[in-house]
Amino acid sequence: METQNIPTPVRNARFIEYIERGEVKKAQAEASDYTRIQVREESFAFKILPPEKATDDMLERSLDETLQIVWELEPDSPGAKWVPLQTVPDGEYITGSRYIIPFARVLTPKLVKDIDELRTYRQDIRKILSDNTIKDALAKIDEKFITTVNSHVFNATAAGAPNNMTGKVQWRDFTDPLNRSSFVEAKKMLPAGNANGKFRLRNYICLMNDVTSQDWLKLGRDDAGGDISEEFFKNGLTTDTFLGVKAIFTIKDDLVPNDYVYFFAAPEFLGKCFYLTDWTMFMKKEAYFIEMFSYWLGGFAFGNVAGMAVARFNQ
Repeated sequence: METQNIPTPVRNARFIEYIERGEVKKAQAEASDYTRIQVREESFAFKILPPEKATDDMLERSLDETLQIVWELEPDSPGAKWVPLQTVPDGEYITGSRYIIPFARVLTPKLVKDIDELRTYRQDIRKILSDNTIKDALAKIDEKFITTVNSHVFNATAAGAPNNMTGKVQWRDFTDPLNRSSFVEAKKMLPAGNANGKFRLRNYICLMNDVTSQDWLKLGRDDAGGDISEEFFKNGLTTDTFLGVKAIFTIKDDLVPNDYVYFFAAPEFLGKCFYLTDWTMFMKKEAYFIEMFSYWLGGFAFGNVAGMAVARFNQ
């Protein structure tokens, strides 16, 4: 916050001065402070599973020195039942379940730049460095996230069939486009349980791309109400909450295709995401060249695979 009101030429001059004086750590800190702000704004995975700082004492020891955290799952308790008088309950042994959160490092490409060429920049050098390195890395995290989600939600024989792991429906196809009626039907998947009445959850957030979100603008007065319909007509999509579900919009249509809407339960009913090293920019100066790349060390896992669902419209 203290550096936001400093003019861009002054920030650039200070950045170059640090490098010329060999104070690469200060220049690195300048770029890293800016980089961390970008991370929280641009990864949809981090909005669904907010990353938490992990400490060394949370790590589990393993024979191959793999970095991982073992997290507890809520134990499944037996149901109550009606019994006649003078009856004692049957004995049930409760066992706890756990799941592993593996860690990996995400690296950006290494960039090489002549220090003197930086003098001609009129834009914020820190912003340029973060844009060139962090966005690709965030896309890789989101790719891993959505690939893992797809492996769970599409684990059924067909759309509308029970999931092979949970027994509840977590994937539905609709012939209608995304509208009020089809969206209501889609968001019924998480609250509905399986045949045994388990895995009933609430919708916390949904994910769609920017193209799919434009279908909301087609709602007329009868669907959205006169004031909202007029607002959409004049100003475009002005809300991110639909029928009580907050939405995340992404431009990454290669990861979230058109007409796909993913639904997720709240993080405490879904899984965990931890990081050991927040986004850090490494710099090295040799002669008049600087080398730089950014990295992040963390991981995520879904402890409850019933906490996600996908609806495909226009099928």
